[in-house]
Order: sequence, then structure tokens, then C-alpha cells
Amino acid sequence: MATTKIWPVKGWLGQVMHYVENEEKTAGTVFTEQEFQSLRDVMDYAMQDYKTEKQYYVSGINCIPAIARQQMQLVKKQFQKENGIIAFHAYQSFKPGEVTPDQAHAIGKMLARELWGDRFQVLVATHLDKAHLHNHFVLNSVSFVDGKRYNDCKQTYALLRDTSDRLCREYGLSVIEHPARSKHRSYD
Repeated sequence: MATTKIWPVKGWLGQVMHYVENEEKTAGTVFTEQEFQSLRDVMDYAMQDYKTEKQYYVSGINCIPAIARQQMQLVKKQFQKENGIIAFHAYQSFKPGEVTPDQAHAIGKMLARELWGDRFQVLVATHLDKAHLHNHFVLNSVSFVDGKRYNDCKQTYALLRDTSDRLCREYGLSVIEHPARSKHRSYD
């Protein structure tokens, strides 16, 4: 039973504060140092050695993991989209004991390729530090194909959940048949 979630990365990401030791220069961009720190934070969090078996379970879709941040920044600069939401952070979490690290990572890469691989750069990291193995996805908010931004909405989240469920079924894993609706209050 894989659960999923996606949320935007903007501003400062306090809950995943893992600053890199050797800070890279970001001068000459529209983003502030603090905003680029958010992208560094989420990538550092997703790729932590102790969670990813020394980064054995870290892959890039349309990017190279070691330089993914720089590649994403170049796409933003190329299309002059250096402000606003800088990335999306998503996860896919599996039922404890139901999947191996290799299976979890393979499913995560398939999910990323299917949903975003034709237009976006995605970092996929499988965390092994909890009883429930889980994938983290760092998705560039700007498409390298046409410079359009990723549209995060109810339909794209439903597609994420449905695709994850289909892949889990293909691997013989359990899925949540009737997921609970969000507990967030609508202010419409």
C-alpha cells in the first residue's frame, strides 16, 4: 500500500534543513540565497547517505544526481523563470516489509518517468532508514522542453496516486482501495 503526497518548495524549507558544507555560488539570479537554499535543503534531505545506502538508491530522470540542482537552475535561467515555486517535493511510501529496496527504487523511477519524464527533471531517492521504505522526488518546477511550469492541482495529484497504485498492483503490492479525503478545510 503506497501512499503519496506532493507539495511546493518555496522560500525556506525549515523542516529539511540540511545545509551543504560547501555552498555554491548563486549570484546573478533573481532567486535570493534563501530561496535557492530551499532547493539545496530538499535535495540534501532526499539524498542523505544513511537513508539511501550511501546514495546507491539515488537516480536522476533527465538530470545527473550529483549536479541536479545546477541543471535545474540552468533550465530556470534559460526560460527566465527564476522566481516563485522553485521545485516540488513528493513522496511515495510503502507498507513495511512489503517491498525490497531494489523494488521500491525501480517503482519510484518508473513513476517519475511516466508522470514527469517527458518534460521535467526529477531526482528520485529511496530512503531505507524507516520500516516503511519510501521514495522522495524532487521535481523541477520548470519544464526543460518548453519552459512551462508544472501544474500542481487535484487532477495531477490524482494522476500521481492512480499511477502509483497501478504500479504497486503490477508488482503485487497492496493499495489503499478507498483513500480518505483530505482533512484540510476548504476556504472557497
